[in-house]
Amino acid sequence: MVKPMPSVVAFWVACALACSSIPTPAAAQVADARQEQARELFEEGLALAKADRWAEALSAFRQSEALVPRPSTSYNIANALYRLDRPVEALAQLDEYDRMAAVRTDEDAQKRSESLRELLEGAVGHVGLRIYPDTAMVFIDGRPSLLVGAERDLSLNPGMHSLRVTNEGYEPYLGEIRVERGSRQALSVELKPLLSEPAPSPLSIGSAGGAAMSIETSPAAPRGPAPDDRKPFVKRPGFWVMIGVIAAAGIGAGVAVAVIRKDDSPSCGTTGNCATTQGLTVTSF
Repeated sequence: MVKPMPSVVAFWVACALACSSIPTPAAAQVADARQEQARELFEEGLALAKADRWAEALSAFRQSEALVPRPSTSYNIANALYRLDRPVEALAQLDEYDRMAAVRTDEDAQKRSESLRELLEGAVGHVGLRIYPDTAMVFIDGRPSLLVGAERDLSLNPGMHSLRVTNEGYEPYLGEIRVERGSRQALSVELKPLLSEPAPSPLSIGSAGGAAMSIETSPAAPRGPAPDDRKPFVKRPGFWVMIGVIAAAGIGAGVAVAVIRKDDSPSCGTTGNCATTQGLTVTSF
């Protein structure tokens, strides 16, 4: 039996691989269709961003990225997340943008990333959390935190967040944290051990039959004047004077609040104005 030469086998293998890498007309059409759809979604995201409809713009950019990942789309996702006051997620997205080969070799893209990163890091809120016991688990908005130890630095988006701390053998802690943009605050949580038997109340004394007698600790209320000595409060002259003062103060406070809220627009968000990011959105697909 004549065995084929190794060089001949290698030649046919190379030919087979080369032929398999050539895209068929159908595959090329599918790729072109995906590219065109991704471009249309990108343009839609730009139009929505221009109208300050950032939640919808974010959705359009993400759909475009799912079809065809591109640095411009990835960057615009990070910018949209910033506009929506979600800087923690935006920083994670910007990390993905920085890892792209096209960004690592583009000086302008790197400078664009640095500018946005500075804004994002300034918007993140930090909570220094001290926990006892240090083995406790921390849940933020229902999701477990990966940080461990007695001291943990939480990076959170601005707004209200739920906090839950649990540990076996201890009563869980439930609370809320309000985080301002760029703020730093400290919080200590010390869990209480679970008791095998409930401790007796210091305000009750158990009897032999198992009943409890409550002890009144507050002083007795002073006896009021005789009915004939009391004058209806509404008939006293000072009553109506007091009502007038309260009404005037309320109207004044309402006007003051209205004046303050007139210019109290959020610096970011779906309808807010983020002038610091103007010009940072990439407009070319």
